[in-house]
Amino acid sequence: MTNRCPVTVSLLLLLLVLHLQLTKPILSFTPLNASTSNYHLQDVVREISVAQSWESSDLRVSRLDLRKVRFGRTPSYEFRVGLGKTQLVVKFSDEVGSWRKFRNGKSDFGSLVTEVGALGLLDTFKLEGPFELRVGGDDKLSLLLPMNTSHNGLTRILVGEGITVEVRRAQEVSLIHSSGLGFSVNRSLVIDKEKSEFWPFWHSTCIPLLPIQVLGAVSLVAYRTRNADAHIETTLISKDTIELLPEKCYNSHVYKKWTCPIDSLSSRITILEKVLSRFLRDRIRQNRSGFLKTKIKASAIIRFRLELERDVRNNDTLHSKLAEWRTKPSVERIWFEVLARVDTEKLEPLLVKKVNPFNVVDSVSWSNLMSNLSFTQLQSALVPPDALTLDVKW
Repeated sequence: MTNRCPVTVSLLLLLLVLHLQLTKPILSFTPLNASTSNYHLQDVVREISVAQSWESSDLRVSRLDLRKVRFGRTPSYEFRVGLGKTQLVVKFSDEVGSWRKFRNGKSDFGSLVTEVGALGLLDTFKLEGPFELRVGGDDKLSLLLPMNTSHNGLTRILVGEGITVEVRRAQEVSLIHSSGLGFSVNRSLVIDKEKSEFWPFWHSTCIPLLPIQVLGAVSLVAYRTRNADAHIETTLISKDTIELLPEKCYNSHVYKKWTCPIDSLSSRITILEKVLSRFLRDRIRQNRSGFLKTKIKASAIIRFRLELERDVRNNDTLHSKLAEWRTKPSVERIWFEVLARVDTEKLEPLLVKKVNPFNVVDSVSWSNLMSNLSFTQLQSALVPPDALTLDVKW
């Protein structure tokens, strides 16, 4: 027994050294900045504690794998339909088209989240007139017309028939359509100048305008749909309101097809109409008045891995899962993969998944243990809680 004990200890230490050497290039982590990271991760930690039935006071973020952080953006859609006294809300979002990673290494998770949040902008989209465009909040619109004519500091734009407007760098866009014929914005109708409640108060516009609101420092590029280089006549109603005049006007009664000015919404609204007509056909017939409010918002999505350190109490269920001969741990470390939406520099968890640990198995021949070994310069290390089995063959 006296001869075997040193050999057993030497074997244990050698396996530990090999384990550390094998995992060192794989698990290389950036130190965690507690002051900023805990602020951004508090909602994530709270979500994990609720899902796992853990005490939030026992949890701490120990490590973040910043090298595996990926980010992307996706639009989210919200449809609010009103039929009489009934209101329905439908929400859905597209999947992230492509995941990207940072070219330059990041040392602070807080600055990384801030940089990802700045990417929450909608892709450039087109609007076809007629419509009324407003900007919300304290933001202003910049407008570029053919022949390099530009207008800045605008808050409202009236766009006539036959004019296309490209909207760039918008954070959110919303539109609302009310009609005595139902909630659809993809329908044909007869416009009556005398009876239409949506007939504009300015004289130069010929058909009712659909109100659209955008958020953010939005830049606009306007041109005629059939001839992008053609001149567009404008009327400056006030210092922050401009009207883009159509090529021609119509009489008081006009048969006009009312279409959604945003192409990406047309197909989704058509599907929504079919679903609602199938399940709410009688209610739609009873309520001839309704409205449809649509909101498109850009969402910045981030995906990363973090390790949580949890204090294990004496009455914890983890102890009951361990064999009696095992040492009862006082601390548990678990990796999670998190998919979250960046919202004003805070993270809203969308999906949290526990990552199964990767067990390393080392095999060492007995002849390699017979030479003199020195462990005087080994750094302190935390042995993983997994069982360590020594299969010694003499």
